[in-house]
Amino acid sequence: MAASTDTRHQDAAKRHAAAVASQLQQVREHQAAALALLDCLAGTIPEHLQRLAEYATMRAFIPGAIVIDEHEPGEFLYLVLRGTVCLRLHDRAGREVLIGFLGRGDCFGEGSLFGDQFRSASARAETICYLIQLPLPQVRTLLAESPELDTTLRTIYRQRLVASTLGRVPLFGQLTPLARAEIADMLIQQHYARGTLIIKQGMPGDALYLIESGQVVVEAEERAIAHLDEGDFFGEMSLLTKEPHNADVRTLTPTDVLTLPADAFQHLLESQPALGEQMRDVVARRRITSTTMRQDVVRSQQLEAALERGLLRGRHVLVRDPQLCLEGCKLCTDACTTRHGSPRLHTGGVQLNGMDVTDSCRQCRVGAECVEVCPSDAIRWNHHGALIITDSCTGCGECVAACPYDAVTLAPRNRSHSSPLWGLWERLQRTYKTIPLEPVGPTHRADKCDLCHGYDDLACVSACPTGALRLAPVEEVFPL
Repeated sequence: MAASTDTRHQDAAKRHAAAVASQLQQVREHQAAALALLDCLAGTIPEHLQRLAEYATMRAFIPGAIVIDEHEPGEFLYLVLRGTVCLRLHDRAGREVLIGFLGRGDCFGEGSLFGDQFRSASARAETICYLIQLPLPQVRTLLAESPELDTTLRTIYRQRLVASTLGRVPLFGQLTPLARAEIADMLIQQHYARGTLIIKQGMPGDALYLIESGQVVVEAEERAIAHLDEGDFFGEMSLLTKEPHNADVRTLTPTDVLTLPADAFQHLLESQPALGEQMRDVVARRRITSTTMRQDVVRSQQLEAALERGLLRGRHVLVRDPQLCLEGCKLCTDACTTRHGSPRLHTGGVQLNGMDVTDSCRQCRVGAECVEVCPSDAIRWNHHGALIITDSCTGCGECVAACPYDAVTLAPRNRSHSSPLWGLWERLQRTYKTIPLEPVGPTHRADKCDLCHGYDDLACVSACPTGALRLAPVEEVFPL
């Protein structure tokens, strides 16, 4: 009798579980059908839409609420179900630029899915908005299985990247979104490898170049006279003066540029006379700057030193004010060693504008050599724009050789095993050839400054008693 009762209970439990599973499946199918109506998910198969539905959270925002701040790393992909979202950013001159408005079926926050950790636009609710929030790690995993979704989001990303690049150029940022869209249709995307000569001195101008991603150096008479970053442009002087280029332009990192052919450039100036006047003002200022740099040997040497040591590769650098630093003080490097096991920074680096830029990882934003060569994808950016070494590191040492600034070393994986008792055990192992307690595996891992990832402070800065050491924006140390 008891066995029969247990069997009935088990059967009832199975039927209940089956009913719950069926109900959940119906809910997922209903959610997937709703997602399929959004333009940004067009072509995605139902199975993958159901997966997205599992990760989704419905969010509501009141008018004026900031959904994404351009200065903060994104953590979510957002889908607009209802309402209007406004995208804005700031150009290189600090002025706010309207990129556009999004409505039902649009998405935003996709940039970080494709490696763009450093450029974004602020997204603000213009009306009451209902959004679907999707965590980026789960979406990124799904992209590897869903080529349709990957293609759709990449297309949106590329279009928005072009719009953002134009918006960040002060000349184009003051145009209307519609005018910028017309320019975007005329642009040609091109990619150049590290060290490529894009413009050669003495050659006629054939296009205006806008840097979408990457960094270039302008050189004349074998000396660096300018450094250009994303959102900058070049090639305009030759187009306006009808004279050959007066300098070389070479890529420092892998670089993506948007080129506006000469005939399209002339058409643009004719249709936007005010833009032509602003462009001529830029040419006049650049002529003055170029002449100054050609004559100022010290300034030119500082630029070359900054480029050689990678000071312009990231957003910030650790700097030390020698006038505030106590003679013989090593508290900063000692604090770094105490926290991480070995010093990750060294004072006495490049001297710029009275500041000592320490030798440490530059946190390269574009074309980081260590990231490029890592066979296990163990070097990644965190949410604060620092490159971190993950547990996937095998200690192969490829990154050590690849870093042009000697900022990466190999360190023992188990620094905690440095106690006297552990040292005695290791000596006994060598003497009596005992069986190791730990499985054989990598003994070392890559080590570098990651701006104290996982901590609330920078050990070196916190230990400085005079405030001599600090993390400073690149533009403060070397005005660009």
